Amino acid sequence: MDKLFVGSIESDGVKIHYSRTSQDFPSVIMLHGLTDSGLCFSHLAYALFRLYDVVLPDARGHGLSDAPGRGYDVAQFAKDVKALASALGLQKPVVIGHSMGAATAARLAADFPESLSGVVLIDPPWFSEDLCTEERYEISRKTHIENIQNYHRMTMQELDAHIRKEHPNWHEDEYLNWCKSKQQVKEEVIPIIRSIVEGWKETADRIHCPTLLMTGNPNLGAIVSAETSAELAAKHLDWTIINFPNAGHSIQRDSFEDCKNSILDFLKKVY
Repeated sequence: MDKLFVGSIESDGVKIHYSRTSQDFPSVIMLHGLTDSGLCFSHLAYALFRLYDVVLPDARGHGLSDAPGRGYDVAQFAKDVKALASALGLQKPVVIGHSMGAATAARLAADFPESLSGVVLIDPPWFSEDLCTEERYEISRKTHIENIQNYHRMTMQELDAHIRKEHPNWHEDEYLNWCKSKQQVKEEVIPIIRSIVEGWKETADRIHCPTLLMTGNPNLGAIVSAETSAELAAKHLDWTIINFPNAGHSIQRDSFEDCKNSILDFLKKVY
């Protein structure tokens, strides 16, 4: 991948920045997680760009996109992605999302089923009901505010040392973009925390396109439990559900090769 093409579109009066690998291939949009940016998917995009037109948007409040004081709910994030696809003329792309991005992809599939060919959901924030309490929301809100403030105080060298210590087995290409994204994210994004969790079962029930759900190991930090995965498998017989036992929440980083191969297999079936 010699270079990325970059640009921006407008959604609801907000600039949404994106990077793009190529054109004239089937389209894939990759949606990053909370506090990440589109470029955090660069390593996976590199594995796909010779076969697919990969688009890497920054969600509002992240990366180089605008950070307005409104619109931090999953329904609006889905509309932002729909506006991006429309502006770029993408014909029924497959949307791959991680965490917050997976919640956005799921909502896009539920609200605009005619607009995409399939979704890949990488450990979406689909918590068990007993974990969705006001107390846990408040803890998560305060923790994310504190983390963002700490990220902004840290130098690139400090961020790099921190993430390498936490995840020493990630591919080398992951670290720089992770660090950059932490300096770019804005505190305005905090309200999305509640929105990406609330009502996820109703959203999942409205997904009728080809779906690949990737789950990790909760003991390593993954969100989707074995019980939740089993419930989804029983209800959505047409979904493909793959567990990655050696991965935590960031499956695409922790088990890159297996994750990549599963996505390529799914894309071949869809396209």
